[in-house]
Amino acid sequence: MQHEIIKEIYTDQIHDPKDAMRSELDRDALFELAENIKANGLINPITVRPVAEAYEVVAGHRRLSACKIAGKIKIPCVVRTLDDKQAFEVMAAENLERADVDPVDEAIFVKRFIEQTNESIAEVAKRLKRSIAWVESRLAVGEMPDYMQAALKAKEIKLGVALTLMQITDENTRYMWTFQAARDGVSVAQAEYWLSGWKLNQLPGGDNIDTPPEGFVPGGTKPVLFRCAIDDQQYDVRLMKSVVIAEENYPIFIEFVNAYRSTPGDSVLNSAEN
Repeated sequence: MQHEIIKEIYTDQIHDPKDAMRSELDRDALFELAENIKANGLINPITVRPVAEAYEVVAGHRRLSACKIAGKIKIPCVVRTLDDKQAFEVMAAENLERADVDPVDEAIFVKRFIEQTNESIAEVAKRLKRSIAWVESRLAVGEMPDYMQAALKAKEIKLGVALTLMQITDENTRYMWTFQAARDGVSVAQAEYWLSGWKLNQLPGGDNIDTPPEGFVPGGTKPVLFRCAIDDQQYDVRLMKSVVIAEENYPIFIEFVNAYRSTPGDSVLNSAEN
């Protein structure tokens, strides 16, 4: 049975959560919140639980940090007696509804909880009031390489794109596609198209080269070359751009390619402009 009281507690007696869901707090937003607290006080008390001779934040980590910045010595708190599982539920309930919690932080949080409790994916999903697929997707994020997680945290790629590209088992190829997805901001549909092509033909039109090009740094990622549909030459995939052409216009594209290959490029471009 959970016991709950409301009391004012000295901020130096309140510790940050040991398993915080958010790995980073937005510094600018934190100082903005601190200014608001200076002007209006802490409107919503934070939730803490007793630990040893102090307290641990369960819900309100960001508000506690802002209160400390604002110079608050004591703040109102909801004190609840919670075990680790119950604290996890309360923390998750507060944080999972926030738009600024990224999938990587969610993944770390979920994985840590499963390791600590040995609960099944289905049990964790029930506690979080999420689907089993949601929990499985966060565990998949936890298995992603660092560069993929970094792109997710920076919001350079969508979660669906990352989950799709993660199915590519060739590391060099996956890295190159992730680089291009982050650069060009591709959709999930485009990523699925890439994955489909890779599954069918192991990157049709592209070759993993064994001989590094000039300027290649030893120990770096091996380049992937793609054959350009315009000039039939191979280029580093990071220099490629994706273009979508309607099926009914495809013959026009082929006609242009044939004209380009048989005529100096400038002549074709000048002809097109005229």
